[in-house]
Amino acid sequence: MFIFWLLLTTVAVLYGQSLLFKRLVFKNLTYRREFRRKTCFRGDEVELVETLENNKRFPVPWLRVESLLSANLGFRKSENFDVSKGSLFQNHRSFFSLAGYTRITRTHHLTPTRRGCYKLDTVTLTGGDLLGNAQRHMQLPLQSELIVYPRPAEVPFHELPSRSWQGDYSIRRFIVPDPFVIVGAREYQAGDSMKQVNWKASARTGELMVHQYDFTADRCLMVIVNVEDVEGMWRSVSNESLIEKGIEWAAGAAEAAISQGMEVGFAANMPLRTESGSVRIDADRGHEHLLMLYEAMARLELDRTEPMLSLLEREIRIGYANRDVLVISAYWNEELEAAAQALRLLGNSVTAWQLTEERDEQSPNRKERSA
Repeated sequence: MFIFWLLLTTVAVLYGQSLLFKRLVFKNLTYRREFRRKTCFRGDEVELVETLENNKRFPVPWLRVESLLSANLGFRKSENFDVSKGSLFQNHRSFFSLAGYTRITRTHHLTPTRRGCYKLDTVTLTGGDLLGNAQRHMQLPLQSELIVYPRPAEVPFHELPSRSWQGDYSIRRFIVPDPFVIVGAREYQAGDSMKQVNWKASARTGELMVHQYDFTADRCLMVIVNVEDVEGMWRSVSNESLIEKGIEWAAGAAEAAISQGMEVGFAANMPLRTESGSVRIDADRGHEHLLMLYEAMARLELDRTEPMLSLLEREIRIGYANRDVLVISAYWNEELEAAAQALRLLGNSVTAWQLTEERDEQSPNRKERSA
């Protein structure tokens, strides 16, 4: 009889604690997960912070926290969590045990291996009784986002467009007249302002003469990236690493130019995430503009929105002049060269850097034409 009542009492206690823990495990329990930083470059180490708070007297004997993250986020090894990694995603699981009125903050160190935009969407909490027989699940939305910039390739400023496929020769690049630097006089031409008239030179020569201004380096660079990894590509990119390399060269060129006070614009036959058309950012200068370019490059999707020829033809229709146009592409053909020549006729220089499989990270395989 004693054994019967002992068994009955044991069953009642186990059943009671199961109901109690199942009912109270999520009461006054808060959970937060966020990236310590909002932006970083590919390869930088970032901290992911979890904060769990039990705002009640009743303890939480065990709690499992699970979420699905991109496989491009590489975690350090730790005793407090487990990662099951696939080719595209990884399942991240953390384990906690909390006494009453306790807060636990746990920091995970991770390294993004690829540029992109990584969001923390939802997390699933699982808790239960002391023996783990009764379980409850709760899903929470998360808002944190990490924008991973492409790591800019090392592009020395003097290696920006300056040579020609037709042979090496000196050219005058990025030139605009500076009204504060007068170097001489020349004959009047249609369109010259009367404010430019050099009256002393006109009286001396007997002809209308105007000031000859010097040229200064008010530079403007337009960087264009072609997502087509082979000539004739339809939509899908087969060699993603090659195009990623091109994006990093574009970031390096933009960084080198803006650091010297130049204006830089960017275009690509790729869409930004959640958009459908080709990306295009007008030229501007300054650190804030550089960060905007980095973010646009981070959000690029490796899908072709239009042929590269169509993009260059649109640049021709815009009709700008006095710019250096840098095209980063895995191939170059007669059609692209004809479009480049049309841009040169507008008063621009055009240079192509051709991407190859070679693992030379210090200098691109350049095919250059300038005018």
